[in-house]
Parts: sequence; structure tokens; C-alpha cells
Amino acid sequence: MVALILAATWVFSRLLAGFVSKTLGKTNPNEVRQAKRIVVWSTWLTGILLALSQLYLEVTWLLIAVAIGAIIVAIASRDFLSNVAARETIDVYNQFKIGDWIKVGKVFGRVVDITWNDTILSTVNNETVYIPNSTMTRSVMINRTTQGGIRISVPITVSNSLSLQEIEDTLLGIGAELQEELVPESKPDVRIVNIDKNATKLELLLRINNPAKSRIISSEVLKRTKKKLQEKL
Repeated sequence: MVALILAATWVFSRLLAGFVSKTLGKTNPNEVRQAKRIVVWSTWLTGILLALSQLYLEVTWLLIAVAIGAIIVAIASRDFLSNVAARETIDVYNQFKIGDWIKVGKVFGRVVDITWNDTILSTVNNETVYIPNSTMTRSVMINRTTQGGIRISVPITVSNSLSLQEIEDTLLGIGAELQEELVPESKPDVRIVNIDKNATKLELLLRINNPAKSRIISSEVLKRTKKKLQEKL
């Protein structure tokens, strides 16, 4: 009977490991291996306990030892377990998904993967950032991906010697030149922020498709604005 139980345990452990591989096949390979280990160990533990019971051996102390070991493992893995629980929270509330551009603290990037332990971002500088899932659920997170793109504001300060209407026309013209970077059917807009004795502060508002290009587009606007205004002086 003991031999039969151990043989059945071996068969079940192989079957369950294969089932886990097929079920989690599209996830991170390291996570699949970890899940298979847990399933195999649990299956063998159950089989060994059943085998010992057939030999009429006292298994109480073994169960106590297993329970103590499980508590120690749980304490040692508390960070990982909190990240796993946070992953479930992210899935349930659907705060963001792969492909979204989000900002967490000072990190801004595109979500490239969500594992059981981390949310992986790729920044505009092509840096890969790993943020624990528990941090994602505890921090203020800004999702800048919307159906209509995102709006950026390019601040510009110009001399009062220039005509305000002329400046506005120049900025709107620059926005029109960058139309391929803008959300379809969106139009650039100019807003006056402040006017003092010597200068006027304005903002050129653009709704762009790709948040990763926000700095590049802002830089291009400033360069073109300076060139066109210098031509007018």
C-alpha cells in the first residue's frame, strides 16, 4: 500500500506539474517554475503523510513541523505574498494595463509587463524600471493614457514689443506643422498665462498621440518659435 501511494504520488505530481505549465504557459517562466515547485512539494507532502499513516506511525509531530515550516516560509516571503495580493488588486480594479503610460512617484513610463511580483515600466529614456506591485497599490498612480491621447503644455515667454496676435498666429502655425504628431481632429490652442511690463507668458496646448514624445515635441516647438520670432524682429 505504501509503495502504491508513493507511485500514485509521483504520477499525480507529474500530471499537476504539466497542468500548471499549460495553464501558466504565457506568464513569466520563473513564475511557472516556482508554481510547479509548490504544487510538486505539496503533492509529495500529502503522499508521504498518507504513506506514513499506512505504517501506523505517529504523524502528529510531522504535521507540527510542517506547520512551523509553513509559518516560517510565509514570514520570509511576506513581501512576495503582498506583491501577489497586490497583483490581484490591480487585475480586479483594472487601474492600468500593458501598453498604458503611467506615472508612479517620479517614474514615468510605459507598462510592458505585470508579473506576480513587479510591474515593469519602460521609460522615455529606454530604461527598464521594476516597481513592486504592493508599491503600485499604495502609491498615487497617474494613468496618462486616454482614448484621446494626452495634452501637453509648452510654456513660452516673449517680449511685449511683438504683437500679441502675431505671436498667437505664429504658435498656431507651428502647432499645425506638427499635425502628424497630434490626435486626429484636434487643434492647437494658445493660452495667455501672464502679462507684465516687459514680457508675456503664454502656453501652446497640444494633444499628442504618444506621451513618450512629449519632451521632443516641446523642444521642437521652442526651437521653431525662437527661429520664427527672430525672423520677425
